[in-house]
Amino acid sequence: MTKKTKHIRTIIQVFFFALVGLIAFNHTLSESGQSISFLGSASVHAICPFGGVETLYQLFTTGGYIQKIHSATLILMGIAFTLAILFGPVICGWVCPIGSIQEWIGTIGKRIFGVHYNQFMPKKLDRVLRYLRYILLGLVLYNTARSGLLLFTNVDPYFALFHFWTGETAVAALVILGVTLALSLVVERPWCKYACPYGALLGLTNPIRIFKIRRQASTCIDCGNCDRACPMNIEVSTKAAVTDHQCISCMQCTSEDRCPIEKTVALLPRVPSSQTPKKSLSISRFTLGLLTLILMFGGIAATSALGVWSTESEKIPVKYNEGEAKGSYNPADIRGSYTFKEISDLFGIEQSVLREAFLIPETEDLAIFKSKNLEALYADAPQEIGNSSVQVFVALYNNLPIDLGDEYLLEPAVKLILAHNLELTEEQKSYLQTHTVKLDSKVIPVTETAPVASTTTPETSTTEPAINGQSTFQSALDLGITEAQIETIINAKMPATNVSIRSYCQENGLSFSEVKAALSALLE
Repeated sequence: MTKKTKHIRTIIQVFFFALVGLIAFNHTLSESGQSISFLGSASVHAICPFGGVETLYQLFTTGGYIQKIHSATLILMGIAFTLAILFGPVICGWVCPIGSIQEWIGTIGKRIFGVHYNQFMPKKLDRVLRYLRYILLGLVLYNTARSGLLLFTNVDPYFALFHFWTGETAVAALVILGVTLALSLVVERPWCKYACPYGALLGLTNPIRIFKIRRQASTCIDCGNCDRACPMNIEVSTKAAVTDHQCISCMQCTSEDRCPIEKTVALLPRVPSSQTPKKSLSISRFTLGLLTLILMFGGIAATSALGVWSTESEKIPVKYNEGEAKGSYNPADIRGSYTFKEISDLFGIEQSVLREAFLIPETEDLAIFKSKNLEALYADAPQEIGNSSVQVFVALYNNLPIDLGDEYLLEPAVKLILAHNLELTEEQKSYLQTHTVKLDSKVIPVTETAPVASTTTPETSTTEPAINGQSTFQSALDLGITEAQIETIINAKMPATNVSIRSYCQENGLSFSEVKAALSALLE
């Protein structure tokens, strides 16, 4: 076996680690419009197959995906399970970056501790801890289905590994990443063994996979090399076929690597135990690596050609299916990820009009500035100015039907609507009168170039709101509101504390204005 063939798994691991890292970095660049074009603006969530599992409940019950999950995630999930049914959890042993980095740090531990590395954990405790990942799997799926949010991000070391520099990562995820990497110096792949929910799910395919790691007892010399080579501490030397839920198909125990006797330990299909497998039936490490690449990138290429693959939400709003506006795009489907240029193109409103309506600084490029960015621009405004405001403005400006709730518009936006749409109903005019936000220099702007805003009510114009569009549930807790009070208001269990209150309301069909008012009333 050539040196290149022997290290084929390491080459593939490095390739995927670098690829995911580049995609994550490019996603960060895309926020400022400086991304690498051929990589698109995919996030690490969009290329993680576990996201496909997390969104299944939402997909079956509503036909949609949970936040940050797209069709690409489901496709990768299908590819991962196909590989698992054929060869076991190849994703874990060959592709997953968090598994790879644990393994690489483990090489340092091997140099420090020698033969004692990966042998420190008491066996009884080890056997118990290995089932913790199934408990975590159940909790993740339950909480994700219940909330409709990607809550696992808050503790996910995979996300933290590729976002630690962005400020988007929860402290808990960073701590778990640090603990995982530190433990890798004494325990091989600790996250994989004891905590990874996706590894737990893929591990369930080991008893039924078509190609298994098989040991030929007739030629085995009981040297124990295969046991010592296994990163997951599986006792391969005692088994005819490895069906352990912890096997990651790394093939380090095989005759290609550690077993000294040719064809004694190999990756072989399901065959009668009385039949000696033929050499042609075995899968070499090189072949497994090649098949993994073919299935993954072949699947991506095929679904891309069919127009199914997507790593981001389609920037095409739904259309009205009845009434005078039938066939027109519905502004109520404008999402926070839409840039103002996209809104301009879709709804035929000049960019200059949109800039004036929301007083977007001239320094901001509307091809980059997103609807959701208004929340940060007006974070200190007493009333919410955000994506919902954009939806209302576009609808009323273009005389399109929309359900009016409790969204507010800046005074320039209201003037533009009144001047452009002469067919406003009395109800719409009355709504605009009571939902107009005027500029007030007494409110501290978020940035030097950001406009300032306040309501016309004198009592609120000088008071900085305690709950605003940037507030998280932790913010509410910090202000003295109890978890029980929050759960009473949202009529559900409180999600992770770093979740934005406004985002939670949008994802769960709640009125942010009503929730904000109720929370603010508690403070008063």
